[in-house]
Amino acid sequence: MIQEPSYHLEGVVHARDELEDFTGPLDLILMLLAKDKIEIRDIQISQLLDQYLAYLQKMQEMDLEIASEFVQMASHLMYIKTKMLLTEEKEPTELEVLVSALEQLKNRDAIAAVREIAPEIGQLAEVGMKMQTRGPLPLPERPYDYRHTPAELLSALAQILLRGTGESAPEENETLRRAAPKPIIFSVREKSEQLLGLLRKNGHMSLGSMFGICKSRSELVATFLSVLELCSDGHIRVSGEEGNYDVSRALTDTEE
Repeated sequence: MIQEPSYHLEGVVHARDELEDFTGPLDLILMLLAKDKIEIRDIQISQLLDQYLAYLQKMQEMDLEIASEFVQMASHLMYIKTKMLLTEEKEPTELEVLVSALEQLKNRDAIAAVREIAPEIGQLAEVGMKMQTRGPLPLPERPYDYRHTPAELLSALAQILLRGTGESAPEENETLRRAAPKPIIFSVREKSEQLLGLLRKNGHMSLGSMFGICKSRSELVATFLSVLELCSDGHIRVSGEEGNYDVSRALTDTEE
């Protein structure tokens, strides 16, 4: 009886986290496949066929029994490899079927809602196409006619500050300075709101009366800066001649 042929495959056996060469008969290949020592994808059947034909040529005669065994083994390998390579359709789980049904139901409800509102939207579109609106009107330019130079305003501030100064003995000034409370710092924002409130109530005021209600130099400075800022922003107007200035509110679009 002719000895069963042995085959050699490179790097197909999984051992110690490495791939080793295989040398042995076909039945050993099937056994290693069953034990997951060899992957069917790593086996090249054409290579086995070449080695078997070389074996037959070496034996110099054809033995039908050996040939039939080889064909049987090779066909079994082909069956295993074909089964592994072909992708099988995965049956969906109950959860996947439920999720798919919910998505289809949601899409169906959305489509039904769009179809229901579509006629109304179409009517609104037709009405909108027949309507024409007037474009925005140009806003009138209202530049503030500032007729007072910074030097005049600074001169007015200097006059107000000089009114509150008086000559007294140094000892008396020192005593008053110690007994006096700490100065109150006025913010320009708060003073601006206060001045606008007075103008809303009285209509107009003289610049001197605005400075006259101030009780400290800090309040005088805040009042002066507030007047400058309100004039710059166009909230108030200052008119008159040197020494007799009148302050009034600038009319807004809504008040006109």
